[in-house]
Amino acid sequence: MTASNTIYIDMDDVLCETARAFMVVLEREFGKHVAYEDLTTFDLGKACGITQDEVDRLFELAHAEEVILGLTAKIGGKDMLRQWADRGYALAIVTGRPPGLYDVSHEWLARHQIPYDDFIIVDKFGRFRADDPIAISKDALAALDFCLAIEDSLEMATYVADRMATPVALMDCPWNREDNLHPRITRYSRWEDMEGVL
Repeated sequence: MTASNTIYIDMDDVLCETARAFMVVLEREFGKHVAYEDLTTFDLGKACGITQDEVDRLFELAHAEEVILGLTAKIGGKDMLRQWADRGYALAIVTGRPPGLYDVSHEWLARHQIPYDDFIIVDKFGRFRADDPIAISKDALAALDFCLAIEDSLEMATYVADRMATPVALMDCPWNREDNLHPRITRYSRWEDMEGVL
């Protein structure tokens, strides 16, 4: 991975419509309907009015292989990544997914013909075992160098912008609509809007 020309691309709700799929699972399994636009916090327990045990169960069900493979690709992502790759940029998928989703994530990327050069699992939210050999820590991530990051998590976007001094394209989602953004963070509604970002 060449540091000076590598783009960090998050996966869930950046390349694929994960939150929408989670809400389908929530309604099917818990009988609870929560509209996508009502997910105004990254904390699913608060956003959906469910207990931590129910959140854990929701994650377990929503991380089933058939759910992950069935995720819809966000419009425009593949085309933009191909443009950047054609211009010589290296593409690193940097995801906070559990390490157990490593293989199925690669399969989803292949099925959707998403170009990428590297695939990095980061314990973005303190959810993994400290000794997991597949995942790296946020401190290890901070030692890497990117020319741009694309995120949906405001917490991670701020971390990358502040700690790593990297410009961030924040994919607009209901849970990240805080107005007070770090100066290195720019909000984008669609992949197509990032046409001139690099």
